[in-house]
Amino acid sequence: MSEVDRSNTNIELAVAERIDSDKLSGAARVRLGPGTMKAHGLFAGDLVRLCKLDSEGEKSVSFASVWPSSSIGSKIWLPEKVYLNCQASVGEKVWMERISHIPDTACNVVLEFPVNHVTYSLTEDLVKKELADIGYVHLDQYVDINILGMPYRLQVKSIEVKQDRVLLSKTECTVFSFEKTSITIRDSQVGDTGGAFQSQPTLESIGGLVDETKAIGRLVEAALVRPELYTRYRLRPPRGALLYGPPGTGKTLLVRAVAKSSNIFFSVINGAETMNKYYGESEKAISAKFAEARERSPSIIFIDEIDALCPKRSESDSEASKRMVATLLTLMDGTSAETLDRVFVIGATNRPNSIDPALRRPGRFDQEIEIPIPDRQARLSILNKKLGCMPNSLTDEQRRELAANLHGFVGADIEALVREAGIHAIRNFEAAERRCRITGSGISLELLKVDYSDFCHAIKSVKPSSMREVMLEIPNVSWNDIGGQQDTKTQLKEAVDWPLNHAKAFRRLGIRPPKGVLLYGPPGCSKTLTAKALATEAKVNFIAVRGPELFSKWVGESEKAVRDLFRKARAAAPSIVFFDEIDALTVSRGSSGEGTSVADRVLSQLLTELDGIEPLVEVTVVAATNMLENIDPAILRPGRIDRKIYVGLPDSSTRKAIFDIQFRKMACGRSMHVDRLVEMTDGFSGAEVVSLCQEAGMKAMSENPDADCVEMKHFEECRMRFRSRISPEALEYDRRMKMELSWQEKIKQVEA
Repeated sequence: MSEVDRSNTNIELAVAERIDSDKLSGAARVRLGPGTMKAHGLFAGDLVRLCKLDSEGEKSVSFASVWPSSSIGSKIWLPEKVYLNCQASVGEKVWMERISHIPDTACNVVLEFPVNHVTYSLTEDLVKKELADIGYVHLDQYVDINILGMPYRLQVKSIEVKQDRVLLSKTECTVFSFEKTSITIRDSQVGDTGGAFQSQPTLESIGGLVDETKAIGRLVEAALVRPELYTRYRLRPPRGALLYGPPGTGKTLLVRAVAKSSNIFFSVINGAETMNKYYGESEKAISAKFAEARERSPSIIFIDEIDALCPKRSESDSEASKRMVATLLTLMDGTSAETLDRVFVIGATNRPNSIDPALRRPGRFDQEIEIPIPDRQARLSILNKKLGCMPNSLTDEQRRELAANLHGFVGADIEALVREAGIHAIRNFEAAERRCRITGSGISLELLKVDYSDFCHAIKSVKPSSMREVMLEIPNVSWNDIGGQQDTKTQLKEAVDWPLNHAKAFRRLGIRPPKGVLLYGPPGCSKTLTAKALATEAKVNFIAVRGPELFSKWVGESEKAVRDLFRKARAAAPSIVFFDEIDALTVSRGSSGEGTSVADRVLSQLLTELDGIEPLVEVTVVAATNMLENIDPAILRPGRIDRKIYVGLPDSSTRKAIFDIQFRKMACGRSMHVDRLVEMTDGFSGAEVVSLCQEAGMKAMSENPDADCVEMKHFEECRMRFRSRISPEALEYDRRMKMELSWQEKIKQVEA
């Protein structure tokens, strides 16, 4: 067995700031600057022992190989698997000693599993892969694995090496070989923990919150690590921060990770759990939390769901809530005045406007940090973090495509999606195992990997939490289900697809994408069907609005419904908001008589949302109407509804395309003559053409319930009784509109 050569290399280094682990690969590779390695005679791949020292001596130990990195400087960067055992936070000192000889290979490693009465056939294989990835194993070493999306932590209790020798000191390590080393997993001797081990999150395990992590890290460092820099210049260090954002974006996770990386005492105050029915007990409980934090400073107090603990006093009738707010204000002012206490208060909420305003002033919560719904790049980062601890066969291209299609998904939604995909993969593996047992063949656990098809299955059942209140089942309608209307389809693609797929081109040319599109024309001309196809083809979140849903008999509730609608659309961007029969919502103001009606107030709110102070980013409004003259002109101006697309009566080629689509679904006889049917339906709308096909089918069934197909005679008989519902005025209007559009197209061609 090798011994540590302490006289050779014994270096004290400060831990560098955490860097995205995707940029520095290697499970057990610590990174040093090339200058540091050269100065101490270290080469890439050298094995080192790391230990964190404090006033009591060696506290924790880990082993790793060294690797150069020009971005580290004179510090040392620790990967997550090394940090798990070394436990050295950013800025703390660690001792690094080079091991001059190659350690022996372990024969058997015994680990304790912290969950009794729970067994998984794949646990042993996962642990072996994890240890082989790390490469080195020592006594009391912690190993984290992930089963079905749940974290579990095991600890090495015994290591047997060659010649039946057992390691007795954790300062020695052995090489772990996947082929040569066996492992034994036993239940923890401490007792039943009752479930999965809730491993503490680390900054490296969080994806997509780079800027937010840096912001809160700087605040914590200023308040708790080096407050004397502020007091020297008679400045007050920050004492609090408020994190706000939709549920599931990672507010609580981020705070816990920052506290762990800083090695600071962490105290949690849960709003609902603190409330007590006895007078004064709630205030006493929260005061005790602050007193404990002062005694164990530097410390972080985290108040989760602070809106439940400190609602607006002006809107609350509860005396207990008012006393709680007053108590918290006093306690936070106390931490602000006594700068040597080194207590930092962090609040988290998804309803920042429900918190008492007195809490949000500087001196209490100095900064408010938004934790937004992740964009495409952030979703990809989160997905990579979650897939990093799960065997999978997804390519980089598949991961990017998956992240691009998860519009509106927050971190918790992506975690649920990965878990659901893992469960589906295990079910398929178990089914394959049963088939192999029947045939007498075997199957290897190496085949148990999550693939792209598992995610395609999981995404059907996991919906973004921000859209659950308004999410509708979008019909499976594609552009191929709509006959003709090529110009309409092209313009809609330009309004919705181009801003998503060609965002750089819009920025390069200095133009903004259309905010809204209005489809207008006679009834039955596939306006609503086109919107459904747009939602399916664009693969974005689709919110369908029916006019009467927004109206309420209570004053102000209708306007609030409009605000909430667009708030959810912004949160789930990119998204489409579809207003069917928008004329019911946007009647010209003043047409309802004297005074301001509910419809007028709803229209005013809609105008503000479309082109107000708060911009609509990646939110497209699509509206449909057959009564353009009733819509208020203000909503049709550029900047609100940018494009008006006339969806007229189908021409002969479009009617033929509609018949072809219908005949693919129907059993038609050889006597069918499509061109003759197109002539017979001149002046029909698309809906009337479909209705004629349905009537012909019913006619064939009335003659013979056992009929095999629909014949031409059935269409001719139905056409004789069928009356088009398109009025002569509508036909004349359609003729004029098509003529005008034709002239506009010719002018464009001449100018080109």
